[in-house]
Amino acid sequence: MELCCREGVTAAINNDISLIKLASPARLGPNVSPVCLAESSDNFSAGTTCVTSGWGLTRYNAANTPNLLQQASLPLLSNEQCKQHWGSNISGVMICAGGAGATSCMGDSGGPLVCENAGAWTLVGIVSWGSSRCSTSTPAVYARVTELRSWVDETLAAN
Repeated sequence: MELCCREGVTAAINNDISLIKLASPARLGPNVSPVCLAESSDNFSAGTTCVTSGWGLTRYNAANTPNLLQQASLPLLSNEQCKQHWGSNISGVMICAGGAGATSCMGDSGGPLVCENAGAWTLVGIVSWGSSRCSTSTPAVYARVTELRSWVDETLAAN
């Protein structure tokens, strides 16, 4: 997460998503596998436990990023709950998770927030921004895939 802070909130990022077109298919295997994309109609309720992963800092003041991929289980929050931390910076294209002992941190941006849905891991969010100190008591903010799914579908169809 590269944007931050309650102490001086920088502009929140709406529509924080990108797609990359690979020159050749990815090599799938034990360490690389696809994930389902949340449908526009999917509903992921506040309190649902999801998982984020990344190679970002494990503390805001850490000297280095970890050598091993990190993962953390995080509860989803409603946008109303999230606004208690971030106020009007939260929009409908964002979803919040965390604030319960774990969080995403700098260097995790663009990484996944996945939740289990009908037995399959589903991409619900994309790490976007949060606390400048990677506070584990403050929820992190993710791009909300359900709200961005139509853009993804349109972009894939055009390419």
